[in-house]
Amino acid sequence: MRYSRDSASHVLASLTMALVACGDSSGSSTTTGPTTNETGSVGSTSIDGGSGGSSGSTVPTTDGSGGVSDSASDTGAASTGGVGPKFDVGGGGNTDVGGNTGGPGSCRPSEIYGAAGGFPAFVDPAYAPFLDKAVAIVTHNNWDPAPNNFSLTVVDISGDPPPPNLNYLAPLYHHPTWTLDNLGKIFGLTLDSDGNLYVAPTTAYGANPSPATIKRIDGVTGEITAFATLPNNGPAMGNLNYDCVSQTIYVSNFEDGRIYQIDMNGKIVSTYHHQTGDVTMGPPADPGEPDGQFAPLGQRPWAIQSNAGRLYYSVWVEHLQTPDPNRDNEVWSVGYVDKSGVPDPATAKMEFSLPTINGGTNSTPVSDISFAQTGWMLVAQRTMSNDNGTSAHQSTTFEYDYQNGTWVSQGTTYVVGELLPYSAAGGVDHDFDPNGYVWMTGDALDFYTPDVVYGLQGTPYGGGGVETSTLIDLDHEITQQDKTVYGDVEVPIPGDAMPVPPPS
Repeated sequence: MRYSRDSASHVLASLTMALVACGDSSGSSTTTGPTTNETGSVGSTSIDGGSGGSSGSTVPTTDGSGGVSDSASDTGAASTGGVGPKFDVGGGGNTDVGGNTGGPGSCRPSEIYGAAGGFPAFVDPAYAPFLDKAVAIVTHNNWDPAPNNFSLTVVDISGDPPPPNLNYLAPLYHHPTWTLDNLGKIFGLTLDSDGNLYVAPTTAYGANPSPATIKRIDGVTGEITAFATLPNNGPAMGNLNYDCVSQTIYVSNFEDGRIYQIDMNGKIVSTYHHQTGDVTMGPPADPGEPDGQFAPLGQRPWAIQSNAGRLYYSVWVEHLQTPDPNRDNEVWSVGYVDKSGVPDPATAKMEFSLPTINGGTNSTPVSDISFAQTGWMLVAQRTMSNDNGTSAHQSTTFEYDYQNGTWVSQGTTYVVGELLPYSAAGGVDHDFDPNGYVWMTGDALDFYTPDVVYGLQGTPYGGGGVETSTLIDLDHEITQQDKTVYGDVEVPIPGDAMPVPPPS
């Protein structure tokens, strides 16, 4: 699980090469394993019942497949049939506090290739053992009464891998203020290039009394402040992502079906409406919004990730109680007008639909997307029984490879959980060690054999299940179930790292 580093000059040399762009149930089920029933939160059931790129031009052109191209620099898009090389690779550099030369905007080389953002350097003495270590940061609902009512955890994932398929008591860090009272119910998480964290309010765990405000956690002090408030009277947000080229944050809004672009002062730069293609500069003026109602299924973005000059996002089409006989959950992308990051609706296209799993008749929505270098996309699903009712064991992580302009499914390469191989909780990210891991949130990672582990699963590159994975219970209590508690995960890179090749 350790990181390998290389010199900044070597990193920059790699950026001069052309980069092909990177872009992704349920019925009742019966287990033959333990007969102990899980007890969970909203909407949960017993295990034996299942659960209910442009370059700098301001005038984009398309490459024939929805990609944005520029006659001066987008070489190769037409020949590959894809979206072309990333428009910001090889751009002008910046120097960060560690002396590393980065790419355009605030990008470090690893961020260009899909890293989560800068490494937090909290000054809290309790965080000192975590500095310059590989860590994963996880959002979650509260699992225990006070004083353990935290909703954000930093996990030390450095060091040699422990024995697989056993609970690993990884060191955990919580700033004293990161409580449910202060952060609220959060799912989506992103980091900017300076290591500041941003979290989005969610209804993934149930109704949320504070659905509108994105909060910022200072990467040095750990202080929580209100970052941006969006139009929302109840449904809350999907996920969010920092784009280091435009130096803006994108967030999906479950209420109006728009993706908001926000600058680093919390001001709305633009919005993009998936269903209509409408783009606004500044806040929208949709009639009747906010009205406290969820955007209709099929019009509701959730996962969101900027990559390779395009914005990738999932569309929540169906869930357990409302299947769509004509459509499965989807992943889309849209190009940018230019480096300002404003979406260009003329370039929007559906990348793929999600398959059904577990012998079911409907698919499960994607709540998180992660990219690693070229040609490797991971998508994590979250089991939802209704708009704000969550359940478990009907979701997984899928891998997709970018081949000749098309995302090709590699199947369920990373199998989350022991109880059923469909126990993903909706978060996925990867480290940048050539012999590294994919990290996923999940339920029932170990289910009474002998422990009860819920939280974080790290699976070696190339795939596998719990038999080869590191399992981390995130409250260090391994006798009780924490079903549906965990959310998103991000793995920031300490210093910087070379991109790693996709799994063979």
